[in-house]
Amino acid sequence: MIDIDYCASSYCALRYVATPDTGWSEQHVPILPLQEHRPQVSVRGADDILDHLQSVCSAVTNDRSCGLLLSGGIDSAILAALMPSSTPTFTIRFEAENAIDESLVAQKYADDLGLSNTVVNVRWSDYQANIDRLMIHKNSPLHPVEVALFCAGRVAKQAGIETLLTGNGADSTFGGLDRLLSVDWDFESFVERYTFLDPRPVLRRPRAIDGIFEPYRTVSGIDVVKFLKEVHGIGIVQMFENALNCAGCAMVSPYEDLVLDVPLDIDRIRGGEPKYLLQEVFQHLFPNQTAPEKIAFARPVSIWLRDWTGPTSDIFVDNLDIDQLSGEQRWIVYCLDRFLALL
Repeated sequence: MIDIDYCASSYCALRYVATPDTGWSEQHVPILPLQEHRPQVSVRGADDILDHLQSVCSAVTNDRSCGLLLSGGIDSAILAALMPSSTPTFTIRFEAENAIDESLVAQKYADDLGLSNTVVNVRWSDYQANIDRLMIHKNSPLHPVEVALFCAGRVAKQAGIETLLTGNGADSTFGGLDRLLSVDWDFESFVERYTFLDPRPVLRRPRAIDGIFEPYRTVSGIDVVKFLKEVHGIGIVQMFENALNCAGCAMVSPYEDLVLDVPLDIDRIRGGEPKYLLQEVFQHLFPNQTAPEKIAFARPVSIWLRDWTGPTSDIFVDNLDIDQLSGEQRWIVYCLDRFLALL
């Protein structure tokens, strides 16, 4: 299906075109990494999770050209603890006013584990230089962190790395997106809560995208856990793969292979224990450390786009008031506008 208005609506709402074989034009059809094409390993507890992660890390590190994207969170720290000493790791640090810096925590993990960490500084000029090539490679506009991942992948490639391990997939599988699990949503309320930017007040010809959510509707509301694993998770995989593959690196994401074979303990998550199973794995590997507070991978797009005056494409409504948009929403409009100019 070729439908530029539907693609624009899906991108606004979900940050990617979520319907397979749907394109902006005949030449611009983004490829989705469909879940059924990935190996799925059932796990029931922390021991099963650790066994799988150890198996994957052991297999990939037989090749010395393997590295790790290391943040300040527990997901990549767990992987770091399973890597051989001196493994190259790479941490993204955004250079912007008041930007959150994860590199200090990541560096401590690397030092404690004897890993070789490189901090990759990412600036707005890096975004300006690489947005277009990544959109052309993806056949779609970008997630706001995609350029930063590309920059890290490029530094890794220059260091001789062929394969990068990443910690993505842990949040969507093991209850890391705790705010989306905080209440029992009715269907319409969840659609509104999850939607990043409602296309109706933004686009001249918005298209309904409720059909993407509809397969997850239940009698009482919506299966949030399954939606996050499949719809949210596929968008994240697509974003990581585009960025790292464009940089010349293959990607291995061990958490994405895992399926929890027992229900998530929602009460524990709502009681302040997001990713409680991974917390157990972390404490096993780091018995003398307290797991750090969860920090969202914050990208300073609100700072970088604060002086942007708005889009020029006629796909948007006239006189769109971008001052009413959050930084992440402003990125969606900016990147969509820039992608349409490429078309």
